[in-house]
Amino acid sequence: MSSPRIGLALGGGSARGLAHIPMLEVFDELGIKPAVIAGCSIGALIGAGYASGLDAKEVRERAEKLLTNRFDAFRYVFGTQRARLRDLLSLKSLASFHIKGEKLVELALPETVPKLLEDTSIPFKVVATDYDHMVERVLTTGPLIKAVAASIAIPGVILGPKIDNHVYVDGGVTNPVPFDHVRKGMDIVVAIDVTGRPRPPLRAHHSNMELAIGSLLIMFHQVAALRRSAAPPDIYVEPPLGAFSGGDFFKPKELFEAAKPAKDMLKRELEKLLKRIG
Repeated sequence: MSSPRIGLALGGGSARGLAHIPMLEVFDELGIKPAVIAGCSIGALIGAGYASGLDAKEVRERAEKLLTNRFDAFRYVFGTQRARLRDLLSLKSLASFHIKGEKLVELALPETVPKLLEDTSIPFKVVATDYDHMVERVLTTGPLIKAVAASIAIPGVILGPKIDNHVYVDGGVTNPVPFDHVRKGMDIVVAIDVTGRPRPPLRAHHSNMELAIGSLLIMFHQVAALRRSAAPPDIYVEPPLGAFSGGDFFKPKELFEAAKPAKDMLKRELEKLLKRIG
């Protein structure tokens, strides 16, 4: 008898999306792999590494290496000749300052990831938003780096690539937790929602980036709630991440710890469903 087929959706949530990593550890601890993964925004970035053959421990170690210390991160990016500052940033004018999405993805993922989406170890779908046509796009073929860069393109912060001459923005704008794309042929559908709530305590000042990312997360949360109410997946996990802002990228260990109760819950629910189906 074949093992149950599991579809896994990894949602958008900016820095809160680091909580996806403990959820991936559940699959490794149970000795199972998803049959298909769909990711948007940071879920696409983390999902790309896992779908390409990294195990969750390797993904965690890489995140901690890159993000535990700002100085170490800066040294990794610029001290190893992987990038020059002008390669990473786009400055067309004082009013148009962005981080280049493709370069950011290249730096975040190991050089061992396949060039093409269709060559990942686990079938992988990247959800992005076609700004010109105002629709969601599901990318399953073509350059992996470019697809993920399109999915993480936070408007006003990260500059995404053009695909087929269309401008793309963050996939969470249209589908922040894309579990509808991992239903077909699956026995179990698992969705990880890292939009988080409530917001961190009110502060007197928020940076422009915090406001840009925070506003997106509010929208992500509302859209995800509507989609979930219409057709819920078998398991829907919402790690308690309200204490973190969307910009807390340099707190990976704290985010991992905050996600532990959700990780334990996912493991229990998955074991229960696997026993029932198997």
